[in-house]
Amino acid sequence: MIDQTRLPTADGGPALGKRDAKLETVALIWGGMPAGVAVSREGRIFLSFPKWTPQVQYSLGELTKDRGLVAFPDERSHRRGDADGFDSVQGIFIDDGDRLWLLDAGAGKLSVVDLSTNRVTKTVPVPQNVMKPAAYFNDLRVDPRRGVEGTAYISDSLGGGIIVLDVATGEAWRRLKDHPSARAADDVVAEVEGVKLPTFRGNTDGIALSPDGKTLYYCAFTRRDVYSVPTDALVDRGTSEEQVAAAVKLIATKPSACDGIGCDAQGRVYTTDHEDNAIRRITPTTDGADARVEVIVQDERLLWPDAVWLHGGYVYITTNQLNRLPHLHGGKDLRQPPYALFRYPIDRAK
Repeated sequence: MIDQTRLPTADGGPALGKRDAKLETVALIWGGMPAGVAVSREGRIFLSFPKWTPQVQYSLGELTKDRGLVAFPDERSHRRGDADGFDSVQGIFIDDGDRLWLLDAGAGKLSVVDLSTNRVTKTVPVPQNVMKPAAYFNDLRVDPRRGVEGTAYISDSLGGGIIVLDVATGEAWRRLKDHPSARAADDVVAEVEGVKLPTFRGNTDGIALSPDGKTLYYCAFTRRDVYSVPTDALVDRGTSEEQVAAAVKLIATKPSACDGIGCDAQGRVYTTDHEDNAIRRITPTTDGADARVEVIVQDERLLWPDAVWLHGGYVYITTNQLNRLPHLHGGKDLRQPPYALFRYPIDRAK
C-alpha cells in the first residue's frame, strides 16, 4: 500500500526532481499534520499532531503494526473538556528510562508517560510567569539526570528564548528571550518550493541536547544559524542573562532555515532544512575549527521536514507541508495529503 501510493512532491526549489532511493516511507498520514516524532527503545513510534487545522482528531498517536496510527494512550485522553487529557501536543521526547514526555502547547503543561504501563505518572503545569505576555511552546528536551526528577528545556516560538523547568518543583524561568540567536532574523525570508513566504516568521524553535546533557543546541524558525549554550548556564539561577549570552556559540550557518533538530549518540546535530527539502548533519568541533556541515539526504518528497528522531542507525523525519497552509497563499489550501513519516540510514549516508 505504502509503496503504491503516489506521494506529493516539491513544485519548485533546489530539490525539484531529486530522489534518494535510501529514503524509506515508514507511514502515510491522511488526517492531521504530524509535527513531533519519538521512537522508544523497543521501536514504538509516537507522533504529535498540534491542533493547527480542524482535521486533527487526536493530538498524540502511536504507529502500531496491527491497527496503524491510533490515539495514545486512548481516545478518551483527547476528548474536549477532559482536564486530565491532552489538547494540542507538539514537542515529544523519550528519555533513557523509556519515559515519554509530552509538551502540550494548548494546555500549557508537561506530562510524562511510563511506557511500560502507558499511564501518565506526572503532570507539571508550566507556570504563568513564563507564559506571559504571550508564548507558544514548541520543542522539548528533558535531562532526567539533572535535578531531583529531571530538568526540561522548552523552546518558545512566540515569546522567544529557552524555558527551563524543574520537574520536581514546577519552577520555571526563561533564558535568552531577547538574544538575537533566539529570535527571527530581520534579513531572512523563507523560500520554500521556490515561493517566498515573508509573513511566515518565528523565534526559537528546534532544540537538542548533547549526549552528556552539557550542551543545548537550538535554532530560530526564521534564521539559518544553529547555536549552542552550556546547560549549566541555563540552569544556574545565579548566572546572569549577560553571562548566559556570553556563553552562546554559533555552531554553523546553513543555506536553509530549519524547524526541528536532533542529536545522535556521537554528538552530531541533524537539522530539518525545509527551504532545501533536506536533512543536514552538523559535526561540532572542540578545537575552534569550523563545524562540518553536510547534506545527508535531499529529496523532493521531503515537503517541509519538521522533526527528527535518531534511533537504530536511522534518522526518522516527519513531513507536513506546513508551507502550503491556506493563510500563506491568500486562503488557498495547497496541501496534498498524505503526509509522511520517513527514515534514512545515517550510517550509510553519503
